Parts: sequence; C-alpha cells; structure tokens
Amino acid sequence: MENIIEIKASNREVAIARAIKILEVTADQVVQVTELEKPKSFFGFFAKDGLYKVEVSREVEAEEIKISGPEKDEVVKTTEKSETDIEAEQEKKESKKELKENREKEIIKTSQELLNKMGLELEVEILRLEGRNCVINLYGEDNGIIIGKKGKTLNSYEYLLNTLIKDVRIDVDVEGFKEKRNVTLRDLARKMAEKAMKTTKPIKLNPMPPRERKIIHEVVNKYSELDTYSEGKDPKRYIVIRKKK
Repeated sequence: MENIIEIKASNREVAIARAIKILEVTADQVVQVTELEKPKSFFGFFAKDGLYKVEVSREVEAEEIKISGPEKDEVVKTTEKSETDIEAEQEKKESKKELKENREKEIIKTSQELLNKMGLELEVEILRLEGRNCVINLYGEDNGIIIGKKGKTLNSYEYLLNTLIKDVRIDVDVEGFKEKRNVTLRDLARKMAEKAMKTTKPIKLNPMPPRERKIIHEVVNKYSELDTYSEGKDPKRYIVIRKKK
C-alpha cells in the first residue's frame, strides 16, 4: 500500500523530512519525490516555499529511492541488506552451528569409547568448545580411578585423547579436580623456588603435562634470581629450577 502526500517546503530534503514525520515512516520507505512547484525568492527576500509530492510505500524495505524533478532524476541506493544477503548469512550461521554440533558429537563419542576400553563407568560432557580448544568434564562412580595418583591417570587419558582427536586441543577435567590441582601446583612451585634459593644445585621436579609445567613456570619466574627450563620428552618431560649464574 502506497501513501502520497503534498508538502510545502524550501527544498526537497525538507519536504522528505516533513513527509517522514507526518506519515511515520523511514527514509527507506520513500519511493519518489516530485517537485510540483519550484521554491521562489526575489533578490533573496520574500521567499516562497515550493510544492513537492512525496510517495512512500509501507512495504519497501530495501529498494532504491528515486527523487524526480523537472530537470533530472536522482537515484539514491539504500544500505539495507537484501533478502539474498540475509539468507546467505543465515545459511552460514546454520553451517557453523552444524559443524560445531558434529564436532561435539565426535569428541564425546571418542572420549566415551576410550573410557569404555579402559573399563571405566564414566560419562562425558562438554563444558566449552571455542575454535580449536575444548574443555570436557568426566563424572561418575570411577572418578577416583580416572584421576589416579596426583592426576597421573587423568594426564595419560588426556594425552591419549589428544592423539586420537588432532584438530582440537582437549583439556579434560573431573568435577573440578584440576582447579584443586592448580592450587597444589602453585604451592609446590613456591616451595621449590624457596628451596632453590637456598642451594646451588638444580632442582628437578617430577614429569608433568604441558598445562601443569606452565603453572610451575609462571610461579617460579616471579623470582628474579631463578631460572626454569624443561627437559625430556612428553609424557616424561620435567622442569628444572636453578639459580641464575
């Protein structure tokens, strides 16, 4: 449905603005503006408004605005997205969503199969999947078994899982165990740092996975008198702490 209104104004822009306000439409809905009478003035005095016919469409969303005058037509393109663009964006979003869902299913399936082969009664849930990083949580009656002594079994499970799923880096936790383990590691790092300050001999820590070594490095590196470095190969790579020379 179209609406047409005649507006007196000093120029086309003012006429359009008044029409938009009166008809309660947007600039995108202005279809055509026709100059019926030109504005007049005598030597800059006694200005007389021109008369403009403004046509709007209630259904226009992303069309061209055509402004007609006695001399020439001006075409102003709107910046609204076309239906094709909107559909393409929607398809892209749906494709990303489907890809993420398929990846989640693959991670859960592989994680669960590995647990079944270990003979453990545990369930898998994904806590976070962002890009190439994923955090999963294991829960069930065999929590203690999968964690193992000081998290060694859990680290081995995580290592094996990452060798099976190579396009995503997976971090495995068991009902918040790792956060508690992080606190323990920070305490250990401080104790070993204090010990290294009192001796000239390098101090070697037990083998740890990359995530745990990173925590040790971060804490010990706050001591300006100490150096840290890693030796060996995963999964038996360990940290050495020593005084700077």
